[in-house]
Amino acid sequence: MLSGTKDGNIFYERRLFGKDDVIRTVWIEYPAALKSKYDPLVGSIAKTLRGP
Repeated sequence: MLSGTKDGNIFYERRLFGKDDVIRTVWIEYPAALKSKYDPLVGSIAKTLRGP
């Protein structure tokens, strides 16, 4: 998991390295001004990332 800020945006990245040699990635980026709206959603979305 990686998260931070860059150029006035907040980003969040989660990678899953599967047993099938496939890398699955969730990347979410949004303006810092919308932090209170999007922060509660980011964790829920990232948890949906699944692999074999």
